[in-house]
Amino acid sequence: MQPKSYRAPNTQTALELVQNELGPEAVILSVKQVPGGAVWETWKKPEVEVLAIPPVQKGIQSLEGMAVHNKETKKRGGTLLRSLYNPAKEGKQPSSAVDPQLFLEQIADKLAKKQTRQSESITNPSLTKVNTPKNEVPPALIRAREEMLNQGVDPHLVKEILRKVSQSVNPKILFDETRLRQIIRKQLETALRILRIESAQNGLLPTVRVIFIVGPSGVGKTSVCAKLAGHFLEQEHKKVAWICADTIRTGAIAETRAYTEPLNIQAHIVYTPTDLKETIASEEKADLILVDTPARNPFVPEEIVELSAFLTEIPKKLTLLALPATLKLADMQQAVASFSLLQINGIAITKLDETKYVGHIINLIWKNKIPLAYFCDGTNYLDNLQTADAARLVNLVLP
Repeated sequence: MQPKSYRAPNTQTALELVQNELGPEAVILSVKQVPGGAVWETWKKPEVEVLAIPPVQKGIQSLEGMAVHNKETKKRGGTLLRSLYNPAKEGKQPSSAVDPQLFLEQIADKLAKKQTRQSESITNPSLTKVNTPKNEVPPALIRAREEMLNQGVDPHLVKEILRKVSQSVNPKILFDETRLRQIIRKQLETALRILRIESAQNGLLPTVRVIFIVGPSGVGKTSVCAKLAGHFLEQEHKKVAWICADTIRTGAIAETRAYTEPLNIQAHIVYTPTDLKETIASEEKADLILVDTPARNPFVPEEIVELSAFLTEIPKKLTLLALPATLKLADMQQAVASFSLLQINGIAITKLDETKYVGHIINLIWKNKIPLAYFCDGTNYLDNLQTADAARLVNLVLP
């Protein structure tokens, strides 16, 4: 007689399935805890598997008869019924006939105790050691995971990406490294948000023509302004105006003129929020107005509040936070938290060519939900500005 398998989240549910299909006199052959999915799908909870057969014939009514009958199923993975209920162990003499309902209740009680011990061993690794064959986990999946972790991508994000991939693709693809990496990259791209300023300039947001560049000291704000000016002037053919509000740093004004003169752009120098408002009003014919702000320490809230006085004078604007790719994630997080008072619309990543590890940039965008706007690298302000591309950043993490 071929045993039937029943799987459920717990023992009680599995036994109910047996009783509903085979009746209350069904014979339970074995119960064991099995993984809820494939080996690498560690997020799935374990299940209980019960092997059972329909009620035995009248000629097999005694426990000894049923034990002999179960020898036939032992080769197929079943366990002897005597192991679940052995009257000799309990100091009782087996009767020639057993009440089936009472017998099943006794079995259910013992199975429940056995299930409790198995659950404890799973939740407490020290009680058991599970040997998982390494060859059951796709090698390509392991390599992709290690590469993302080595790049500094957040382990929780990596786990979430691999979980989605494992659940959504054909299992055969998990062993096709080329296709698998393509799918993982696409999933990782969905964690990134991108801001398209060109869309705003092409009429989708026609009222936005003022862009503030803010950030800590030494992150390359003036370089970002220069590259934006060159990009919109040479490639977008826009009329660009440049306002320098960075009048504290030594050499800031001279640096501004060194950028604006080759581009034939007039540099406006402002000292107060009122000066800024009047200058912007005077540039009514400009398609784009760039405002280079003074550096502010993200660990000094008073400096951020002082800078906000300039931005509140201009209600319709875009504010970009400049951060270098070489800055560690903790400092990036602090900058985002501090400058969020200014209602940041996007992030411009500078010095992208000065590091080989960019996982922390993905973490920053994923955790804060602030879109990427631009990538900057090199010193040539006419060629080294690129609109943010999720695929490019992800390809640096997982080539």
